[in-house]
Amino acid sequence: MSLKDPQSRPPRGAVIVVAVGLLACLAAALLTNEDLLGAAQLEWTQTREIPDSKRVEVPGGGGEMRLSQGQLRVTEPNFAGYKLYRVSQVLEIGAGTQVGQARIKCTTTVPKNVIVAKTTERRAAFPLSTSDEAKLQKQEVKENLLFEFNARGSALSLLEYEDVFDEYTNIDGVKVEWPPFHPGREEWVWFLPKGQPEEDIELGFVSVWRTRKAPAASNTCTLTSEAGTATVRTGAAVSG
Repeated sequence: MSLKDPQSRPPRGAVIVVAVGLLACLAAALLTNEDLLGAAQLEWTQTREIPDSKRVEVPGGGGEMRLSQGQLRVTEPNFAGYKLYRVSQVLEIGAGTQVGQARIKCTTTVPKNVIVAKTTERRAAFPLSTSDEAKLQKQEVKENLLFEFNARGSALSLLEYEDVFDEYTNIDGVKVEWPPFHPGREEWVWFLPKGQPEEDIELGFVSVWRTRKAPAASNTCTLTSEAGTATVRTGAAVSG
């Protein structure tokens, strides 16, 4: 047996730093697991399809746009009569449309006194704001979301989310920003890349709300380019 060269050993300080980092990661994982284990598992008990909007010609010619694939999904009420409901929609823009570097503002509006729900990290609106198109491409549609919502004796509630759609956009180079927040609505401003798209563009947006009222929402998207503006809108409500 030969003795190891002391100089080949890692510095004691480096070992301590690595150990502390591992412990911190383990602690964070344990906290997350505890949150999930203690959360109420809620189900979507009602679903209402949001009608597709009318097709509208995009300024400059070459194609149309519309709102499609919309849904309202609603949970059962908690002990205080509050429900969570999810509003999802996709803006479709036809291939070959003259939309290079266009700006699109999409807005979801809900009735008075309806409050946007909060996850354990932030308010429940997706995709998240980012000025970097690479970050938007990497935003995953998560399997579930954990909400700050009292139900079944727990302060946290877990809801399925991955069924909404596969991705927030299907093309590269798109950026999205959140304008300043206003109660009763969520907004996204999309910036499209240069050039003429070779395939249909899809831009998906989602928000989750808390209410005692009948769930309802309207969705509007307005495209602005050098050639002019175009707007599409739709909406729906769930009785009860």
